[in-house]
Amino acid sequence: MTEQTTMQLTCFGEALMDLLPHDGEALLPIVGGAPANAAVGFAKLGGHSAFLGGLSNDAFGQNIAKTLQHYGVDTAHCPVIKAANTALAVVQLDEHKERQFSFYRQQTADISVSMDDFNEFNWPQSGIYHFCSNTLTDSSITSTHMELLKQAKAHGQIISFDVNLRLNLWRDLADLPARVEACFSLCDILKFSLEELEYLSQAASLSTERYIQRLCALGVQVILVSDGKNPVQLITSQQTHSIATPSINAVDTTGAGDSLISGFLFALAHQQLEQSQLNANLEKLIDAAEFAVKCGAFTCTKLGAMPALPTYDEVY
Repeated sequence: MTEQTTMQLTCFGEALMDLLPHDGEALLPIVGGAPANAAVGFAKLGGHSAFLGGLSNDAFGQNIAKTLQHYGVDTAHCPVIKAANTALAVVQLDEHKERQFSFYRQQTADISVSMDDFNEFNWPQSGIYHFCSNTLTDSSITSTHMELLKQAKAHGQIISFDVNLRLNLWRDLADLPARVEACFSLCDILKFSLEELEYLSQAASLSTERYIQRLCALGVQVILVSDGKNPVQLITSQQTHSIATPSINAVDTTGAGDSLISGFLFALAHQQLEQSQLNANLEKLIDAAEFAVKCGAFTCTKLGAMPALPTYDEVY
């Protein structure tokens, strides 16, 4: 596999500032947000990515725009929301370097966009559309989220959904299952952590096995399930394959899942698979998943998300 690919990745959602522990009590601001991380991960590997999301005109928002552009992400369709601040995520790491988040996200730029902000965006002829669940947390941003998703589907994009649940962002957790599941019938690729899969399965009163069967029946072609240092599960309607994760000295797991999915999407884009071909070649899917696992593991060995996302040469 070479590092060049012509299929564009378009990511929609939040770009924010992660405040990470550094030198004892200090907090180090690093640009983050799962969809933004995925766009950067794809670009750092050598792909062409675009980010769609509202940015504040405050100092953090300007930093985010410069950072995305520095990594080669197209920000031409990021509306500047002058009356809103940038969302903040305070990250705490436990003894296993796993993250806990506290969010400051009231009427921030990332959730203040509307469809009018994206009217001039031209969908690529061959592309992947990727999103997460944090643009489903209230009704106004959900409307924009769903309309963009339907447009992406209508324009023939491969649809990728990293569920990426952050429960403390939801005003009412009773809304979560229905809003997340409303996306599934439009998706080709899903990425869960095992914890997220179990949460949604329990909400539906189903076992994880039955829940996965339901997803496949809705038309989802590929499911990735991560579980920390345990093997990643690659699931299609026909079979399940486990991909072992390498032994590493974890420094920070921030962005590991974003690195995993961006690596997987980059590998698929390189193979130039059409939407109808995704689950037709298990060998290619396994190759993509193995590359993705290397990307995720590499990211855990460095501090922060975007600075820790690998280049192609660092993982291949």
